[in-house]
Amino acid sequence: MIAAYAPLVAPPSAQPPTPNLAPRDVERLADDLVAYHARFAPLFQRSEQRRAALLYLQGQLLDVERKTIEPLAHAVVGGDVQALQQFIGQSPWDADAVLHAHQAYVGETLGDTEEGAFIIDGCDFPKQGTESVGVARQWCGPLGKRANCQSGVVICYASPRGYTLVDRQLYLPEPWFTPAYAARRRRGGVPPDVTFRTHPELAGDMVAGLRAGAGAGALGARRRGLRPGHGPA
Repeated sequence: MIAAYAPLVAPPSAQPPTPNLAPRDVERLADDLVAYHARFAPLFQRSEQRRAALLYLQGQLLDVERKTIEPLAHAVVGGDVQALQQFIGQSPWDADAVLHAHQAYVGETLGDTEEGAFIIDGCDFPKQGTESVGVARQWCGPLGKRANCQSGVVICYASPRGYTLVDRQLYLPEPWFTPAYAARRRRGGVPPDVTFRTHPELAGDMVAGLRAGAGAGALGARRRGLRPGHGPA
């Protein structure tokens, strides 16, 4: 989560904001990261899982071009490629429980019933192969054209107290629900009860879940914004 430690400098159009952070702010963020990770310790059964979770979290915040397992493992101190691969792909922990705990914490720390807002946007990932779940030739935002990619929807919660991501859903194009893709769905672990949903429908499902779930009252978003091209606001 990004707390409102210091004002953000207004960036040029289409450029990322530049946080105005002093060294003491960076130190506080490092302490907050460790404290944030500690909140989730009960959700991991083994000490190895807790350690891998912290290393993975640290790696996601590093300035590395590719945030896949191998580059992250090489970039963090004490990183191990095999251990992180097992943690993400095979280790038995409940991702939904972690997400719900995060959402509740967002409600506690950033929730604002008057000024809070959900910000909804698409998120696309260019891909080379055909086996990734949901991959298809479709509009790819980062490339600005139709290309082979995965597509999804993300929701951010923002208030005067800070901002952070609170949910995400992968978009599965309609062809993925045809018999021709049955083997791919099985290999990718797509649950058999999943049905086709448009981007706006996925966004609506997530907003409804956030309002009904843990910490929904504290989040208390009265507004929601949807970028052009992803449905009505």
